[in-house]
Amino acid sequence: MTTNHVKPVISLKNFCSKLIDYAGLFPPTNLDLPQAFHNFVFYSQGEYKWMLGKFIIPAKRLKELGSLLDDMAVESKVSLSVIGSSSESITEFGNFFAEDIIAIRDFTGKYGDSVSIDAFEVRLPSDLFKLDENDDMLDLMINISSQLEALLGKNIPVFYEATLTHEYETEIIRTVETIAALNKECGYKLRTGGIEASAFPEPEVIAFAIMTCCEFSVPMKCTAGLHHPIRHYNEGVSAVMHGFMNVFAAGILAYTNNLDESELLEVLNEEDPFEFVFTESGLTWNEIEVSNAEIKGSREGFMLSYGSCSFDEPVDDLKTMELF
Repeated sequence: MTTNHVKPVISLKNFCSKLIDYAGLFPPTNLDLPQAFHNFVFYSQGEYKWMLGKFIIPAKRLKELGSLLDDMAVESKVSLSVIGSSSESITEFGNFFAEDIIAIRDFTGKYGDSVSIDAFEVRLPSDLFKLDENDDMLDLMINISSQLEALLGKNIPVFYEATLTHEYETEIIRTVETIAALNKECGYKLRTGGIEASAFPEPEVIAFAIMTCCEFSVPMKCTAGLHHPIRHYNEGVSAVMHGFMNVFAAGILAYTNNLDESELLEVLNEEDPFEFVFTESGLTWNEIEVSNAEIKGSREGFMLSYGSCSFDEPVDDLKTMELF
């Protein structure tokens, strides 16, 4: 897994830099907002703050966060990723987004000096995929980006998630190719787990998402289920959980070495942590080497981050693996 250098080695720091967007409000942790936000602030001042990305919060809870900020001092500006309200109906989705825009406007107008909204995440209405063409999907994405840019005075990335069915290949391709048509710094959001076995996609789904995003040069982030570095069976959910090291190594290797589906599946299915070798010069898996510059470039331009309701578990596991 590593060599006898100062820990963590440079390649692992590049691999894990701003890796985790903290989602303590979400299952299975389900913390209340004061505790989750306190945790985020605590992590942002701690030894492993370099692994921490944004604080994830639903738009409809921004007012609640504002009330919390009224009673506390934040030393440095907090980076937020806001979760948009969703619906299966296109019309209802539009109504919800209008409400989210009002919530963001009111919040940033008062607390813009303390926080920065740096990303927006939303699940697309499934009714879009009942249409034959992507025109309505593209119009929806253009509207979201333009309204957010007008409100915030900057272009922030929007990450679009599609509810995947047995037709996941079509759903992923349609979503990703529409994102690519935006000519904005937006990305695809892949759900990699949840609180029950059915929420965990098969490795083939993850591999297909990675390959499709590579093909269209669309960045991606993941959410849920990646609490631990290495793929393993979890008795709590009676399912095999994907490892964040597997998923992000697969993405980095695909981005830098053009891995095919069978090779990606090997990385995603790997359950031996010693197959991921981090050194001062880079990462090696199955004799494929990726330099520090390639890791850093892949993380900044392609495999961006993942949402997790736990920050401690990933850090503690890396300690157990003697990488920290």
